[in-house]
Amino acid sequence: MATIHDVARKARVSVMTVSRVLNRPDKVSSKTARKIKMVMEELGYQPSQVARSLVKRRTNTIGIVMPDIKNTFFNSWFRAVEDSARQFGYTTLLCNTDENPDDEMKLVRTFLSHRVDGILIVPHSEESVKYLMRAKVNIVLVDRVFKSLEVDFVSTDHYDGAVKLTEYVIGLGHRRIGVLKGPGILFPDRERYRGFCHAMSANGIEVTREHVRNCEFKESIAYETVREMLQAKSAPTALFSFNSLMTIGAIKAANSLALKIPDDISLVCYDEIPGNDIFTPGITHILQPIDELGKNAVRILVRRIEDPNRKLKDGIYLKPELVIRESCRTMT
Repeated sequence: MATIHDVARKARVSVMTVSRVLNRPDKVSSKTARKIKMVMEELGYQPSQVARSLVKRRTNTIGIVMPDIKNTFFNSWFRAVEDSARQFGYTTLLCNTDENPDDEMKLVRTFLSHRVDGILIVPHSEESVKYLMRAKVNIVLVDRVFKSLEVDFVSTDHYDGAVKLTEYVIGLGHRRIGVLKGPGILFPDRERYRGFCHAMSANGIEVTREHVRNCEFKESIAYETVREMLQAKSAPTALFSFNSLMTIGAIKAANSLALKIPDDISLVCYDEIPGNDIFTPGITHILQPIDELGKNAVRILVRRIEDPNRKLKDGIYLKPELVIRESCRTMT
């Protein structure tokens, strides 16, 4: 493998001149720079990123802390992040926490030891965020917000999305609406439930506690829960699932009971389920602007990396879109 000394010897320049071409090209004449780059190409020389990071005090890497790699929403979001980061000249390092706060803290510490330039985090724990803030790391929170902390963030307006979806179902005449939610710990979960309750109250409908179930955002729990709900005497006529995994569990539960969507049970969800474009009937859902969530998160983080002393904090709530498909029937 060719070294910087091999390049300098063949180009008949000093090692310092080669180093300047790599790190401070403005200090080298264009003619000399062209000659050195031709020699690098000829020898197949690949500069050491570790060495360059020591000179620049940058690694040009961004750490991504993701809570659940099985969730298609986060998979799509990461793709947008990776594409955007590449355009800014950064590579990404991805880790998955499985919604475990202890693992989240360990992975955050690992990223710091690898000297990443910044971190995009979809946090489960407020403690991890506080730790990063104390370490003065460039960070942007994504999707999940802690309003008590003054830190950059990008999120969807989960409250607005839940209001839109609930009002749509109510507008079809449904009054007994079941909710598949999480434990109420995470910001999106709380905001979606708050939006649901607001829409119900605004339309004079009482929220029935037996129809509000914590499914831990898991397909298996949603499956068992929905089977129980749909066999009860006061079964809901519609279900509102707070994420795609629970929606799949709900569909499987309805199928296991030989119930048809929307003839026997209407179903709406937050986020599009995989294959929704070919699934029959298509599920009415709230579509989050995933690409914009990724692009804005990277843009804000890169700006913070380039200007770490910037005092103004960026906080962006993006508006979701209601996508109406065929999974709801009108009550008569």
